[in-house]
Amino acid sequence: MRVIGSIKLAKLHDGNCVVDDKSPLPPPGKTEEDDAAILQGYPYIDGPIKVDYGTHLRLGKGVYINFNCTFLDTCLITIGARTLIGPNCSFYAATHPLDPFLRNGIKGPELGAPISIGEDCWFGGNVIVLPGVTIGRGCTVGAGSVVTKDVPDFHIVAGNPAKIIRKVECNAPDPKLAEEDDDKIVVAAAERI
Repeated sequence: MRVIGSIKLAKLHDGNCVVDDKSPLPPPGKTEEDDAAILQGYPYIDGPIKVDYGTHLRLGKGVYINFNCTFLDTCLITIGARTLIGPNCSFYAATHPLDPFLRNGIKGPELGAPISIGEDCWFGGNVIVLPGVTIGRGCTVGAGSVVTKDVPDFHIVAGNPAKIIRKVECNAPDPKLAEEDDDKIVVAAAERI
């Protein structure tokens, strides 16, 4: 398992999160606003985090990962754009046989199932997501939850095991804005509240 230190930005290469990339970041802007505009599409990682293999982790644009998160990426873990992940969250795509003779300590097989997280999700601190789970777009997962089953789009879940609390009523603007500019989406949604 690799421990990733205080990496502030992760680069995307063919959809993969690239760690220890030696290529330079874009040149700094003249103002803080210019800097923010240059870097807004990159995932933001507030390390340290732990990644098992590092080759099966896909991060969308603008993903935020807080400190002490763990990704056991035996299988693909996909995190959609603009998703926020609180501290100490764990995403376990790895598992082992339940039969102790097949499991055979560290000599047995490591199994797994992919994890898929939609866009615009929010995970409170200390959330655990188990193998094979799909969490839909726009979901909120309460702090300390253990997600064992799929969650449909735009729902709030919490608990151990996580259960649906309610559906999220969105103040979504015109979907065509999503393709134009994220800032316009926020302004349009705020005007509807």
